[in-house]
Amino acid sequence: MESLSLKFIEPYWFKFVDYYGEDFLITYGTFIAHEVFYFGSFIPFFLCDFMPFLQKYKIQPTKKNEWSTQFNCIFKVLMTHIFVQLPMMYIFDPAIKAIGLSARAPLPSIPYLIFTIACCFLIEDFYFYWVHRALHHGIWYKHIHKIHHDHAAPFGMTAEYAHPLETVILGVGTVIGPFIFSRDLFTLWVWLGTRLFQTVECHSGYDFPWNPTKLIPFWGGSHFHDFHHETFVGNYSSTFTYLDKIFGTSDKYYSRKQIKEAKLAAGKSE
Repeated sequence: MESLSLKFIEPYWFKFVDYYGEDFLITYGTFIAHEVFYFGSFIPFFLCDFMPFLQKYKIQPTKKNEWSTQFNCIFKVLMTHIFVQLPMMYIFDPAIKAIGLSARAPLPSIPYLIFTIACCFLIEDFYFYWVHRALHHGIWYKHIHKIHHDHAAPFGMTAEYAHPLETVILGVGTVIGPFIFSRDLFTLWVWLGTRLFQTVECHSGYDFPWNPTKLIPFWGGSHFHDFHHETFVGNYSSTFTYLDKIFGTSDKYYSRKQIKEAKLAAGKSE
């Protein structure tokens, strides 16, 4: 069905690929796309800090995002991007091309693209849950993951604020899905943009009631992940809630949530 096809985009995509070159786009283009997606996702939540009418949606309202803290975070994230992620993309470029990733591959249908993104989220979330949970033990936490927890009240930029080794380890989970279900750069970029917005939103510090992700079954969101940063335990999944529920690692979160809701209900009844 033409209405469910991306054929109308293909001529423009292929023209874009021909102009910049496939080799450039697969490595350096992906890095540039990552920066655009990441910082572009952060800007709206950054602007929320200057809108008084949105402060009621801040999860930890007493915690303010200081300029010095944000600048320090941005600087360290940029250093990680330039000196860890970019070299990773360059080093693995031959392997990526060897498995058949192409910028000139036919674009997928819209249903298959949605299916691929959904599967990528499920795979990444499963990988992230177990690796993240392991990073909260012993030397893994003390020498690696503790850096990410410098911010007990996270803001969007803290999503990729982490030890270089953690960046590499967790990055593996991000690329597994695309290489199982797809071999085209377009799909990889769509997944990259979606995943980056999701992780920035989860670290944003804001929980908006109109967020459309609240309609997705088992979606964790910012409120779920913010609890992990505030308490340093539980809620280990990156995206969904079902693994934490199954293994009991979100019990404290739901217990506190029930207590707050009970107090709120009691206050309204008085």
